[in-house]
Amino acid sequence: MPTPSTRDLILDSAQSLAQTRGFNAFSYADIALELGVRKASIHYHFPSKQDLEAELLERYRSQFMAGLASLDSNGDSSVVVLQRYAHLYSSTLKNGRICLGGMMASDIGALPETLAPSLSSFFEEQVSWLVKVMNEGKENNELNFSGTVQSHASVFLAALQGGLLMANAMNDQALFERLAETLIAELQ
Repeated sequence: MPTPSTRDLILDSAQSLAQTRGFNAFSYADIALELGVRKASIHYHFPSKQDLEAELLERYRSQFMAGLASLDSNGDSSVVVLQRYAHLYSSTLKNGRICLGGMMASDIGALPETLAPSLSSFFEEQVSWLVKVMNEGKENNELNFSGTVQSHASVFLAALQGGLLMANAMNDQALFERLAETLIAELQ
């Protein structure tokens, strides 16, 4: 496996810090200390923190969407796909982190306005993906719920995001797992 570039190491460090502390609770000095580099090295790759945040969000969004594409490529039932989707979220808790998109959304008032469209797209893309999965589940009689698929997809995503925050605050990963199971059961 190739050695990660300094740019990738900076992004990895920033992502870890953002997912555990929030964007406004770390600085280039924190990244420099963690990586053992000078702040000038970070500024070389990312002249401003806004540049770092924008690239980090795009990288996270791209990786997350690639993960979603792989979830439903096996021909599994919609229930299994939704369980795997929920697992994407629960896996962040195992590392003491919160979804980067959720963390950024909680900080939206303090983030540069230029990030808002990408952050909005991060959630819109997931809702669209969930709509597709839930529509397929209804067509295959795997899911049975009343109301619009769009509403259920939005509620599902919002509940997972909120569940992450709650489980993290309470240091109770099992709480998140129970929430995800309940959400899926209510769709069946």
